[in-house]
Amino acid sequence: ERPIPRGPQAQRCRMGRAALPSMWRCSASPIGWRYLPGRGARVAWLLVALGCPLTAGKGAKSKSAKFLEAYDFPRPPDVRPAGCRRDWDEDGVSEVLNTSVSIIIPYLRETWEHFGGTMRSMLYYTPDHLIKEFIFISDGNPPEKVYEEELKQLSPKVLLIKNSERMGLIRSKMKAVEHATAEVLVFMEPHCIVNRQWLQPLLARLAEFPHALVQPTLDIIPQDNFNRYLEASPGYYRFEWNMNLIYEGLELEKDALKEAPRTMPGTSGGIFAIRKDWWDRLGFYDPEMLEWGGDHVEASMKVWRCGGHIDLHPCSRVGHLFRDVVHRPYDVDIPTVVHNYNRLARVWLDDYLPNFFQVKPEAVEMEPGDLSQQKKLREDLECKDMAWYLRYVDPEMEWEASRLCIPHWPKNQGGCESPPPPGRSTVVHPMPAEEYRQRSREIKDYWLSQAIEMDHEL
Repeated sequence: ERPIPRGPQAQRCRMGRAALPSMWRCSASPIGWRYLPGRGARVAWLLVALGCPLTAGKGAKSKSAKFLEAYDFPRPPDVRPAGCRRDWDEDGVSEVLNTSVSIIIPYLRETWEHFGGTMRSMLYYTPDHLIKEFIFISDGNPPEKVYEEELKQLSPKVLLIKNSERMGLIRSKMKAVEHATAEVLVFMEPHCIVNRQWLQPLLARLAEFPHALVQPTLDIIPQDNFNRYLEASPGYYRFEWNMNLIYEGLELEKDALKEAPRTMPGTSGGIFAIRKDWWDRLGFYDPEMLEWGGDHVEASMKVWRCGGHIDLHPCSRVGHLFRDVVHRPYDVDIPTVVHNYNRLARVWLDDYLPNFFQVKPEAVEMEPGDLSQQKKLREDLECKDMAWYLRYVDPEMEWEASRLCIPHWPKNQGGCESPPPPGRSTVVHPMPAEEYRQRSREIKDYWLSQAIEMDHEL
């Protein structure tokens, strides 16, 4: 399916033909190559790395076929800042990381093109000694969407858990963690392409800040073309008052290190790394949240307000297939999502609960269920209140609290006077840039004083 290499690429393929086994053919040339015992796999690996597309010829051995299949995925461009290559590409850098990870992937009705590409890119770009296990959760998939044989052929470290019925994304993650044995949990989604040295920066950050939740930068794979990979612009994740997740663009200062991790108010919730002991202490997730939606809000509130922080790492890059509702292979029940948001709001928003109800009025009369255990956990963890979070973590959410409206509703019922900006759903204007810069400086000063006076890890 790949184009025939031309020019220098084809020349590289021809340079390796003396060592490639005769059962392989390179699309650049119909000539069969002689077999040199013991070198076939290594040369095949080299040619794949160089971009020479290989196909199995007649008589290809299954072991060799599996080898090349393991590296058959769309190669992403290296979009990391230049400083990342200096910091992470030197020989032996991964050897200093003496931890291991459990990579957790829940999935429902995914295509093998996306699923296989995700797994193969992780095998290709991740040092094997860092991976203790791959834990896959088949969430009530039909037999043809489980892919058990395909996954186990790719790696002996695969552990497959099958839910006989759909439990939902949140509870599937919780079930997977019960089986995880590594020090660090890495949550991944089954429609991604990880990039070069993607895992090492996350682990190094966790070694420095054990109470962090560290997320890679999510580059863009278009929903209609899994072979494309587009660099994401600098930015950060945060929430609106209706708990809608948004990605804000970020204009870096001239003297800013582009490769330096950046704190952010929220996490998108699907792809991140966290220490298992910290996960267990925070008590993820609320077991009464159902199916899909809200886990990212709970993670953001608990991590920030109960003693940690959230980072976005520009040196860790993962291409993510961003899909709209039409391209999503499963349904999301909106009332269930609002149920989850309603529980979170009543536990975490304190005096700001009316702000949530103002832009999510359907939740006012919704029965949230028993919240006593979640409120007790928050008390036991000695978490900060919502006012602290707004003052020292998310100044934009604080600014928006007195300016809320609902798009396309009557004005006399809380509707907006004009359409909201792109990507927004609760305000008609963003926080002015100069006000944001001033509040950011104040927040920076606060965290510096915390580090000196209270020895906070940030």
